[in-house]
Amino acid sequence: MIFEIEVHKGSGNSRHRVELPARAEAEAAGAGKRFTIDGKPLEADWVEIAPGTYSILLEGRSYEARVAPASGNSAGGLGAWVVTIAEHSFYLEARDPRSRRFAGRVSVQDGPQEIIAPMPGKIVRILVERDQEVARGQGLLVIEAMKMQNELRAPRAGRVVELHVREGMGIEAGSKLLRLE
Repeated sequence: MIFEIEVHKGSGNSRHRVELPARAEAEAAGAGKRFTIDGKPLEADWVEIAPGTYSILLEGRSYEARVAPASGNSAGGLGAWVVTIAEHSFYLEARDPRSRRFAGRVSVQDGPQEIIAPMPGKIVRILVERDQEVARGQGLLVIEAMKMQNELRAPRAGRVVELHVREGMGIEAGSKLLRLE
């Protein structure tokens, strides 16, 4: 099974391709679980030591990871997750690349579009101004959630016609952030 994982840490992002063996193949391999990340073969072993907390042995090093669904993500399956190892938190988005076959059927909205908060947090930085033209994928603002900064990007090209937030403001998931036309 193949997954695409996008990792967000601060203002940096990285994408990885993770390949896991089929269940029968993994069970036959023994205690360690073999997998590949970006084509590099690895072996790890893990056990859940408390709900949402895992002890992981990866290439001879031991880690403790706390895993929680990100706001708006149901527990289980693919989606967005917050993973904390020691004092470092990572926001992960996992996707099944097979779902892309349906991606062409969804069109990006033309006309006015409200950009809403995907998670609760605090507005750390606003990267655009009112009446500014933005390109698809351009950074709009940075939200800090669970000690991690997440940059929200424009889903399409347009013009910022309203800013509903200011720096330092606390927000809830689903709050209006800005409006694009």
